[in-house]
Amino acid sequence: MAINRMNLKGSIIAGLTGVGLCVTEAVFSPAHATQQFFCPGRMSNGWNYTAEFVNGRFTQIRWERSGQPPQVTTLTFSSTNTAGQPIYRGSFQAATAITLVDLSKGNVGVGSEISVGAEEWGWSRGTCGTSSSSGGSGSSSSTSTVRQNLLGVEQNQARDWLQQNNFFFVQTMEHTDARVIERWKLVDMSQGVDVIIVNGNVSDVVEAR
Repeated sequence: MAINRMNLKGSIIAGLTGVGLCVTEAVFSPAHATQQFFCPGRMSNGWNYTAEFVNGRFTQIRWERSGQPPQVTTLTFSSTNTAGQPIYRGSFQAATAITLVDLSKGNVGVGSEISVGAEEWGWSRGTCGTSSSSGGSGSSSSTSTVRQNLLGVEQNQARDWLQQNNFFFVQTMEHTDARVIERWKLVDMSQGVDVIIVNGNVSDVVEAR
């Protein structure tokens, strides 16, 4: 009987130990994948930027401009304005003050907007997505960024987004009852895109030929 009690006690301890290990693993194992968004835009002076949002905060802005080496602005959370929008600050080449305002109030997702300001450059709107392509890294990446942000979007909202991201309307390439093709180009750049609208919503975006 003593042996049986010892065996029973050992089994209970082993069982509890196993449960403890399972609980420990459940508590300490990484359960969430990295949440990351990229928010491209363009300043009036020709610098293209991509703000990076990682796990709940904006961490940096990558800058690109034709003929110039890429630059990186490290962002630090500063405050929240009266509208509930988080504000981040940093600098460009340790000289120009940079401010990023999260217009989504911290709820960043595909289609969310940011406002980026720089001393003497003014302000620019950027729109977030899951692609890391910057608006100024070449025609194919710009087309990909536009397509990602506009697919399925209502036509007037799509036009607003294009204007906010420094595209201007060129001409209507095709117009029927169900299908419209509009050509848009980036300000001060030859690169353009054809926005295909079917039944009032964007169905595709292709590089203008």
